[in-house]
Amino acid sequence: MTDSQSVTAAAPESDEDPQESLVKADSDVLDPETDEVDSAPVRADDALRYFGADFDVDGLVKRLNNGTFIIPTFEPLAEDDIAGFEGFQRGLVWKKKQMDRFIESILLGYPVPGIFLVELADRRYLVLDGQQRLTTLQAFKRGTYRSVRGLSKFALRYVGDEFKGHTYENLEPTQQRIFDNTFIQATIVVPKGAEGKRGVYSLFERINSGGTNLKPQQIRVALYAGETVNFVRDLNQDPNWRTLFGPQNRDLKDHELILRAISLMPTARGIQVFRPPMARFLNDYLEVSQDQLPADAEVIRARFTKATALLNEARGVRALKIRGTQVNAAHTDAVLVGLMSALEQRADISAQDVSAALTALLENERYQYAISESTSHAEQVSARIKLAAMAFRGESLADEQE
Repeated sequence: MTDSQSVTAAAPESDEDPQESLVKADSDVLDPETDEVDSAPVRADDALRYFGADFDVDGLVKRLNNGTFIIPTFEPLAEDDIAGFEGFQRGLVWKKKQMDRFIESILLGYPVPGIFLVELADRRYLVLDGQQRLTTLQAFKRGTYRSVRGLSKFALRYVGDEFKGHTYENLEPTQQRIFDNTFIQATIVVPKGAEGKRGVYSLFERINSGGTNLKPQQIRVALYAGETVNFVRDLNQDPNWRTLFGPQNRDLKDHELILRAISLMPTARGIQVFRPPMARFLNDYLEVSQDQLPADAEVIRARFTKATALLNEARGVRALKIRGTQVNAAHTDAVLVGLMSALEQRADISAQDVSAALTALLENERYQYAISESTSHAEQVSARIKLAAMAFRGESLADEQE
């Protein structure tokens, strides 16, 4: 065991909180579509059935330990993978004081808020709501949690005198039984029919509790984990893309923008019509392609890699930004799709060509409108992709101002 992994029994208050993600919390992406409203939301009765069940704490922890209950994780750089839900540790955790107070509440006999679980096809259960409560229960019974200083001993500190300094192991047997036998109510949600996952996605958005809600792409990587999510994750490591976008994003907006580019390629080819809202479009794409990559996945990878290299050489960190420091989401999906599409027809596009095309696009009033107003409307998406593809093919945009 290394020094960074050694168990620490006592630590200054500033060092004992659970380790948070090193990925920045705030998004440097300008994306008006984040606030778009689904005009035809799915009804719960059409997509879900649900029932209640009670679990004692001991049973909950055992199910977490054996993988029956899965807590989705969201950190792009996580080393520990959960099968089927690989590589995304959220990193937004309770402080040690919150953890201690929660455990003390159970030991004092107070009721515990319920949790939401989603039943998967293999009869495992995805934790939809209640992640922090369950991981705190698991850590206390295990006796350790991962803190800023490494692996720390889970001894209660921010509690009354009766339990101060106690771990699970040195609780009185009666107190251990109180902890283990406390019942927590679970609402178990079962997706049904073609709208099942869409219903779960909607529920995920609506019941997110606590101070930090999950973001759309974080929900997607939990619900639609599979080949396509992992493909996007791999592309997200491309060094030129990292220069263009910037640091890894905790909201997974970098993943989402790559997903948008991939899913919009058929629209650029004229074989698919984009139908808003964007969130549902992306969900529908993953629903179909969750476990099977497109036949031309390696071609997409090669063109994405070529496109990011050209953009980086042409404009560097300014390539995806209109003004200021924020990446413009609509500009980004248009530029990626347009350039990747153009590369299908012109393999000899140079960085100078790309720079000239970007200048032409940003001087075009129709393009400016398509990336700044009603950006998820079908005609706006089609217009900006068409204009970007034309520009990167070297065609004039002079007649494309209206």
